Amino acid sequence: MTRLLTLGLDGAAWPTLERMMDDGLLPNLNAMVESGARGTLTSVTPPVTCPAWRCSTSGKNPGKLGVYWWLGLDRERGEITAPDARDFDTADVWDYLDAAGEHPAVVNVPMSYPPAPVDGLLVSGFGAPFELSMDDPLTHPPAAEERLREEYDWSVGVDDVTAPGGVDDALTLIESRLELLLDLVESDDYDYVHLTVFYLNVLQHYFGGGEETERAWQIVDDYLGRLPDGLTVLAYSDHGHSDVERTFVVNRYLLDEGYLHLKERAADDATAAAYELLKRGPVSPQRVASAARRVLPDSLAERLLTSGYPIPTVELAERVDWERSDAVALSQGPLYLNRERLGDDYERVRAELRAELDSLTVKGRTPLSSVRSAEDVYDGAHLDAAPDLLLSPTDGWELYGGVTPSLVEEQVTGWTSGNDPAGVVLCDGPDVAATDLGERDLVDVMPTVLRYMDCPVPTDVDGDAIAAAFDRLPEPGTRDPLPPAGERTATDRDGLEDRLEDLGYLA
Repeated sequence: MTRLLTLGLDGAAWPTLERMMDDGLLPNLNAMVESGARGTLTSVTPPVTCPAWRCSTSGKNPGKLGVYWWLGLDRERGEITAPDARDFDTADVWDYLDAAGEHPAVVNVPMSYPPAPVDGLLVSGFGAPFELSMDDPLTHPPAAEERLREEYDWSVGVDDVTAPGGVDDALTLIESRLELLLDLVESDDYDYVHLTVFYLNVLQHYFGGGEETERAWQIVDDYLGRLPDGLTVLAYSDHGHSDVERTFVVNRYLLDEGYLHLKERAADDATAAAYELLKRGPVSPQRVASAARRVLPDSLAERLLTSGYPIPTVELAERVDWERSDAVALSQGPLYLNRERLGDDYERVRAELRAELDSLTVKGRTPLSSVRSAEDVYDGAHLDAAPDLLLSPTDGWELYGGVTPSLVEEQVTGWTSGNDPAGVVLCDGPDVAATDLGERDLVDVMPTVLRYMDCPVPTDVDGDAIAAAFDRLPEPGTRDPLPPAGERTATDRDGLEDRLEDLGYLA
């Protein structure tokens, strides 16, 4: 019988869950809260699905993993890069359980493709190509993929949850994950089971706490009620969510202040004016292109599309003049400096830019809650590859890494809810002590799992086990770290970029 289930609820936040519990929509989750141990789980910086889930499964901060966001920047070439599982310089909880003779089943962890070999089951999550072949299997062992497709109508993701039928497709996908979960925990094949429910996060981005998101949570709650008695459950999220009211366009600031230069196109000025006109309507700038074709003369519409306003994050590498630029930002907080160009002026420019951004106000508003240097946020062997500055938004703001003609926007990505550092942690089961866990860190999850399973904890983890949640947690000691399961490698990023752009991360 499965001894421990960890249930990943991507983007879950207590304010939203508490409202639904108060409304009687989540009776099973409410029962777990009343009998179990709960707390706030603080995410990594920035609090984003990638790399947050792999931080939770490795117990390490991004500086030890070498991945900081959905995309990174190769400073020497001025190129944007995209990671896959092999770019995370770490072994994960499933590797250590496998080494200890346990049999894990790990399903749907984002950025776990391609899957690592384990004596159990590993099903890759978001970050895997939507179209797969047996040459590039979704699962380990590879034969499990056919079973998933036949028995659970398995698919990696949904193209667009805002399209007609998109919400229903997402709900069906969530159900397929939970159906597999029930079968895994009720079998005798796996000592430890993990499932991440990723599309909870996607629905929240576009619909906030609305009816669409409530339907998804009610499905999760229904399956919580079907879990077998006597199972210990550790449910947690990689980050929380909070409302988005306005957007700070970081690269517009860098352009205006001379830190960033774009390769100019002849139509930029005229199409910027057209963009400003179009965005006044009830449509996000990412949909301006389709609107342009309907309301502008063909010649001007074509110029608008050619210049590309808004310039999405995914196209930055094509438009940034890296030889003339000192800095460029990606969405959700990472900001990179051109160290080779700056040379001996690097530290001076970084300090000046940090001070400027830290004191910035726009029309009396403060878009940034903090601006920190990489060494104040991370530590590890990959610190040198980290963003030079980490920007965190003030409540109600999101940070956009594309380019628009305006410094402040109301809707760029179309998101109504953005990532917040405050996630959730909830433990329930026969060996759980009902208590308030206070604030814990995302990296605490991995050592908690290993100690619960009586497996030694590697000496290179940053987290500490959440011992207060349990009547007794084994103390199996420590062990030397395992090497990463895969080799770090340059990979084709087109497929991942397409998926991220569809979800609004790279709009």
